[in-house]
Amino acid sequence: MFFLFATLAGVAKSQTSDGTFRGSLLPDSAASRWSVGLFGGTTKNHHIINTLYATDMKYTDLGGFTAGATASWHLKGWFSLRADVSMVQKNYRLDRDNRHLPFAYTESTNNYLSVPLTAVFSLGRTFRVCGIVGAYADYWLSGHREGQSLSVTYLVTNNQEYTHFDEDYTFNSVRDNRFDAGLVFGGALRCTLFKKLDISAELRWYYGLTDVQKQYMTNLNPRYNTTRSLQFGLSYWL
Repeated sequence: MFFLFATLAGVAKSQTSDGTFRGSLLPDSAASRWSVGLFGGTTKNHHIINTLYATDMKYTDLGGFTAGATASWHLKGWFSLRADVSMVQKNYRLDRDNRHLPFAYTESTNNYLSVPLTAVFSLGRTFRVCGIVGAYADYWLSGHREGQSLSVTYLVTNNQEYTHFDEDYTFNSVRDNRFDAGLVFGGALRCTLFKKLDISAELRWYYGLTDVQKQYMTNLNPRYNTTRSLQFGLSYWL
């Protein structure tokens, strides 16, 4: 990342008096222009929690999807500001790995409305390598739970009978923090076609800084989501 920024700083010195470049960055007409587009791809979410003594609780990353729209303001050939509005899934699985609950598990599907604001640094002209850094704010729209839990008959029969559940998640205003925010980092490969279209492939990391639950009890361990996304997009130069 340091090498990328150092290279971009060096190329910036080749800027002419009218704000364009002599080098091999974007065409002169790219400066102070807008582009809009759509993107979609996959996500892989890592749910972070310190389980302390509950060593039987095993959290596993699960995949999901992301899709949305984007707008970029290209201030310079090598620098642009970008805003996205997208749907992002942050999914995970919890297994209870002990002799009393050997088959109990819960798969959680969580849908977020995400608004990242990022700065994009580009190197290249028709084919470009990009660095992405910024912040995001998310809102937890909905959730779904699927799994199985030990049946209440276990208390009477002492037999390990399980009940399957498959249901929408019901939010609790005392417990659930539906606002999520954090930092976003990434890289991208972009290619301009016919001077009007950009195709791109991006790898992003969303590093959550807010607890997904409120401190409704004492001594609660914070829980965070860190999400990776691989997304492909198509943008149009205005």
